Amino acid sequence: MLLALAAAGFAMTACGDDDDSPAGPSGPAGSDEDYLRAVCIGTSNFSNALLSKTTAADIAKVVEEFADEMRALNPPADLAEYNTAFVAYLESAISDPTSLVTTPPPTPPDEARRRLASLEPTIPECKDPTFFSRTPAAP
Repeated sequence: MLLALAAAGFAMTACGDDDDSPAGPSGPAGSDEDYLRAVCIGTSNFSNALLSKTTAADIAKVVEEFADEMRALNPPADLAEYNTAFVAYLESAISDPTSLVTTPPPTPPDEARRRLASLEPTIPECKDPTFFSRTPAAP
């Protein structure tokens, strides 16, 4: 199973201030569409890296960038826990980036997964809208 994951080109970055507080999401939660757009761009970038990069280190860089982008997101409230697990999944693959092809990702709560799956065809960045539409792996 080719699981298309990787460096999201979509960045929800925040302008920093001059204090020493840690960087991270702030403000209101993003929309389902924004979250889905980030995942779809990331999966597309990963697929492209598998086809075009010639070293594991180059693919790992794409995975690391994807993890950074997902970490910076402020997802909808019911996806916050899932996003944390998804970032950990990506980070765990940096040392072996092609493991993302064979290791199933975490799954969001069923209601959120169905909601995102229904939106996939409406997001232009979701060229192959199957990330949330696929049948989740059995536990």
